[in-house]
Amino acid sequence: MFEEETRRALDYVSRGVSVRIVGGPGSGKSTVLQSIAAGLEKAGVTVYSLSGSRLLNETPFAGIGALGLEGRGQENGPLGVANVLAERLARRGSRALVVDDIDELDKESAAVIDIVQGRTQRPLVMTMDDAPLYSGASVFMPARWPEATIRLSPLHYDQVNKLLAQTLGSPPDVDLTTAVLMKSGGSPGLVVRIAQSAELSKQLILHGGQWRMGGHTLWNEYLQSTVQELLHGLSADERTALHTLSVVGARPLGSLKPVVEADILDRLEMRGLVALTEDSGGAIWVSVSPHIIVDHFRDPHMRSSRRVLADRSNREIDSHDPPVKSSSPELLAELIGDLRSEAGGGTAATQHFQEQLRELEESQFSVWGSEKTMSNAAAFLKFYWGGPIDPSRIEQVFSETETAGADSGDHFFFAMTRALWAIVSGGEASAATGILQAIGQAHPDWSAEAQAFALYLQASFDRMPLNLDETLDRLRSRHPESGVLPVIRGILELYRFDAQAALRALDSADGFDLAAGMEPFVRGLALHIAGHGEEAMIFSLSQRAAARRRLDQFGFVASSYVAVLAMTQQGLSKEADYVMTGVFAFGRPGFLVSFLHDALLRIAGLRVLASSGKNVPSLGIQARKDAADIGPLPGTGKAVYELVTGKYADPAEFDEKAADLLEQQLDRGYITEAVYASLFMLSLYPGHKILETTQRLLQENGVNTHAQFLAIAGAIRDRDHQLLKILLDQYEVDFDLPAITRLLKGVVKGHLLKRHRGLAKTFHQIISTFENRFPPDGVLLTLDTGGHPQGLTPREREIAILAGSQRTPEIAALLGISPRTVENHISRALAKTGTTTRQSLYAHARNSQTSGG
Repeated sequence: MFEEETRRALDYVSRGVSVRIVGGPGSGKSTVLQSIAAGLEKAGVTVYSLSGSRLLNETPFAGIGALGLEGRGQENGPLGVANVLAERLARRGSRALVVDDIDELDKESAAVIDIVQGRTQRPLVMTMDDAPLYSGASVFMPARWPEATIRLSPLHYDQVNKLLAQTLGSPPDVDLTTAVLMKSGGSPGLVVRIAQSAELSKQLILHGGQWRMGGHTLWNEYLQSTVQELLHGLSADERTALHTLSVVGARPLGSLKPVVEADILDRLEMRGLVALTEDSGGAIWVSVSPHIIVDHFRDPHMRSSRRVLADRSNREIDSHDPPVKSSSPELLAELIGDLRSEAGGGTAATQHFQEQLRELEESQFSVWGSEKTMSNAAAFLKFYWGGPIDPSRIEQVFSETETAGADSGDHFFFAMTRALWAIVSGGEASAATGILQAIGQAHPDWSAEAQAFALYLQASFDRMPLNLDETLDRLRSRHPESGVLPVIRGILELYRFDAQAALRALDSADGFDLAAGMEPFVRGLALHIAGHGEEAMIFSLSQRAAARRRLDQFGFVASSYVAVLAMTQQGLSKEADYVMTGVFAFGRPGFLVSFLHDALLRIAGLRVLASSGKNVPSLGIQARKDAADIGPLPGTGKAVYELVTGKYADPAEFDEKAADLLEQQLDRGYITEAVYASLFMLSLYPGHKILETTQRLLQENGVNTHAQFLAIAGAIRDRDHQLLKILLDQYEVDFDLPAITRLLKGVVKGHLLKRHRGLAKTFHQIISTFENRFPPDGVLLTLDTGGHPQGLTPREREIAILAGSQRTPEIAALLGISPRTVENHISRALAKTGTTTRQSLYAHARNSQTSGG
């Protein structure tokens, strides 16, 4: 879980820099320290390890006793012990001090470490709590120079998912990952404890190879001691305040003044037990963090009466809603800055969003329950177009809503939603078509919209209808203000890769009354497919932020999907990960966007697969298994993901299957999906069939923006290294750079696994020059052909690490060997690892050393 932090720490220590690992309880800092100590010992460093203890921090020399000094020098106090330890550290060879929980160390041991490290200048690696410096929580606050601080951030969705899979032995489903993320606040220790206790208490069910929740809660008796550990050291007033906050839930800061004193709230925030979140109106909301503490205080077995406390608190709290400000950032830099802030904000904001969604659903369902009119039903069902669906509630609304005297527009929306539910819940398409025909007959003024929506369902869940243009042109809307026809025409044009026609359809609309939620998605996707990448990013990120402010999960997920496609094409892969993490943290959404949610899981799954290999379950397996193989938009069908994640002893098999899949997509009329899939699969393997199909597909649709990529793929297919060198030397940066880099990486690996050493070396020399111009961003996905590069010998690994910062003559002089021998070792190491530059070889060797490879 902490490979990057461990690698950075080892790199600092190798340069003589001390390291401070900072994190809260359960953040994983002790685990990181153990990995660092193991890495140092593996590199030949003598490590002196000790740790602080809350129970022994008043016992003199308790910490230093772990070093086995046998009491020597203690009669002379810390100076005497320091002399003994300093003598050991001053001996020849690499040595380092490692101290876990240094802020819990007894004063005498802390003094010894301070004196010895200052005298010997040996690197000191320590962990400590993230409490603010002015809190007085720390006994020992060393000021070392040089020193680097590594702060452990809460885990994101994909990291929690990976840790759960490792802990439980099988991957979790979406809802379990989301629930554990929210309950744990992203704390690794709590993630593990919650998972283990849930399995022990039989709250989890292993179904279809995935763990899922058997009920609606993960709270159990085994977690009481865990929470007590988190609350250790709190005063009675602080516990009461935390209990109050747990009972009343998230509240604006100003409204809490009658029940929680400001200084107590301040102390709780220092301890990391409450989180502050700013909403769209600028108001600061306070909530308990991690949320498992709320479960503890809401446990019915708690001795104090939460009902009495809740009544008293709610009477005193002024819960007036704060004024809402409207501001929409327009510059991409600001939007990406906001995105990074959101990603670094932990789970508090997400928890707040989820609670508000639940309250919104409850209030709207309550309104419908008190008066089961069609207008109230339509208002409730609009929530389910994005929010998580309760099947029993939606069925109740469909069966019990009164139709007499209903507004025809509300009735049409009701029927449209019912038809969509008929398909989403596994029913036959004929049932959905029958519902739409009935509403068209009962309300002829909405018959055009009903026919258009039937076309949309057929196109989305089966194939593009025949004579689509003629059918759409015949439809005459009597409600142009609804925007239904232009939006449906727009999205169908996108299915067949005509972005300009989609934009024309949207621009011809008289309004978007009923289709207001769909229009931004269609427009953003059209901008992206039309090649206006930056405009698509700005638009979709703006719409995403606005949807989050108005609790519109449909708009949030839909705009996130467009943003991820645009950002990935623009090379902003890390920012795309932020967007996807934000979507996954909310859990599975409702209706149509559930298919986009699945698509994002598959996209993220391929990225995780690239960095982790197949020993760690990919996020893609969380996507629903009952999805169609072929979908109308990138990722909405499961076939591409399953094809790419398969194993191929012969890449020609991948070429055959990929070409067949592209033909199936084209047969359904899903040209956009075929274009994106062909370019992606071509970047993994430039087989004859994939390349020919891609060239034909792009030519037939008038696309000429991928000429450089296609030419490079052709040269690789023909093994024409002379042409490849010319093309790479003349390459001008375009949107295909990530695909080209992925393709080149796969070429070297493929030749290595086939033992084509000479060919691999030739291509490697050409490609390394290209990578020096355009360094690859992170680990790249390559086709799994079942083989693995050979491991490095100890000497090759040693030289590989030195090659990251030193020239060949310097390495030769240091090791006492000839420069030619050094170059031979580097050449063999490059061939074995599939890397193409000295820097990428260094990174590979360092990561292998850290992970035990």
